This record gives sequence, structure tokens and C-alpha cells, in this order.
Amino acid sequence: MPQETAKILYNAVVKNGYYKIGLTCDPAYENANAGQFVTLKITDRMEPLLRRPFSIHKLIKTEDVVTGLEILYRVVGGFTAQLSERKENETVDLLGPLGHGFSVPTNLARPVLVAGGIGVAPIVFLSERLGESGVSLSNVPVFLGGRSKSDILCKEDFSRQGLFMAISTDDGSYGKKGLVTELLETWLEDHTPDMIYACGPHGLLHAVAEIAKKNQIPCEVSIETLMACGLGVCMGCAVKTEDYSEGYRHICKDGPVFDASVLKF
Repeated sequence: MPQETAKILYNAVVKNGYYKIGLTCDPAYENANAGQFVTLKITDRMEPLLRRPFSIHKLIKTEDVVTGLEILYRVVGGFTAQLSERKENETVDLLGPLGHGFSVPTNLARPVLVAGGIGVAPIVFLSERLGESGVSLSNVPVFLGGRSKSDILCKEDFSRQGLFMAISTDDGSYGKKGLVTELLETWLEDHTPDMIYACGPHGLLHAVAEIAKKNQIPCEVSIETLMACGLGVCMGCAVKTEDYSEGYRHICKDGPVFDASVLKF
């Protein structure tokens, strides 16, 4: 995994506290899997001391060669506030790609995507990888949920790729009022997918895992959490699982993507 000084290509407001930042990166990121992440550190700041993890949102290509990557993030604390102030041509320290991403089986034909809020970040990358693998994206639905309209992101990306979108918000300000998992359950009454992929808040992932179990559908979920090292050294991001002798795995090393059936929510 390369550690490098990455130049900022752009750092733009998406909407209401959400930003996207483009960074130069090693061409080896061409082999990154959707669901993998990177960690960043602002090199001319002493605080915060620890690096911060971010999902890979997109790869940036020039003449079919990867020259950069894009991160979608929300300002929620000191580090992301500092990151939002960085300008084009400034630099950050970049380490990655890290972790275990989503699997894309060779016989996959009818996947379903579910994203809550900023959890949409790796789902856009996943939809691109699915298309590259030969999956017909016109047959792929994506269920987007958020607290309000301002938390619904990346509609243009999914529309451009030809995916069917179903949207809900907690307050009813956009799409159907209620939980996105309710939309998923209704859709599953008439459809039988061969995989469910999800990323978002803990409650969303738990609900999706239960829906997948009830309907006997394979399911992979990407867990969002803070990580101290991102390398499996500090043991600070443990998650309880069914299939491991010690009872725990580590999100940064064994995840952040897991088979939902092995997780103890």
C-alpha cells in the first residue's frame, strides 16, 4: 500500500456541509476494490494526531490511466473542518488503499444497492465496478435514504449510470417519508435479487441484514466507524462476529465490508 504526498486537485462544496475532494494518487489504485478506504493526514497541522479514514468514492482517470481519486465527505468534526479549508494545489498525506472491499461474484446478475446519507460514498464506486464487471446497471436498483433532502447525495451519478432510484427521507422532504429499508422490503415482495450491498449508519445496516436473512439473500455491508491506525495494529475498531474463534474481527483490516450474516449487531 503506497503512502504518498497527494496534491489537491479540487475541494468543492456539494451541498450543506458535504464536500468532494480530488487527490492525486499512485496509478496502482486502478486495482482498488469498491469499499476499500484511504487514510489522510494534514501534514502541516499537529492536531489531530491520528489519521482519518475515508471511503474511495471515485477514481479519476486521464486517458484510461488512474491519476487521482475522489473522496466524498461531510464536515462533522475538527479534521473534516480543516480538510474543507484546504485549497487546490495544497497537499495531504495519503495512505491506501486499505481494508477489504465488496466482492463481485462472476455470476452476479441482479444486485441491489442500499445507502444511507454519507454511506453513499463507496456505493457509487461499487456501481461503477459492477458495470465494469458486466452487470447491466439498468437492472440494478439503488435505495437512497437520509434524514432530509439535504442528505440525499449522488443522484446524478446513479442517473448517469442508468440505475433505478428509490428515495426516502425521515422527514418526508424528499421522496417517500420513512425509512429506506421500508422501500427495500416493499420492492422485495416482487423481486428476487442475488445480492444486497449496503453502507450507512449502524441501524440501517442492522435492518438490511435482518431483511436479507429473512429473504435468504446474500448481503454485504460496509461499516462506518472511526479508526485509530487503519492497519489492524491498535485493535481499536473491533466488531463482534459469529465466525471467528476469538469472537471479534477488526473493521480496518478484516472489513470495512463484511458478510452481513457473520455480524452480531
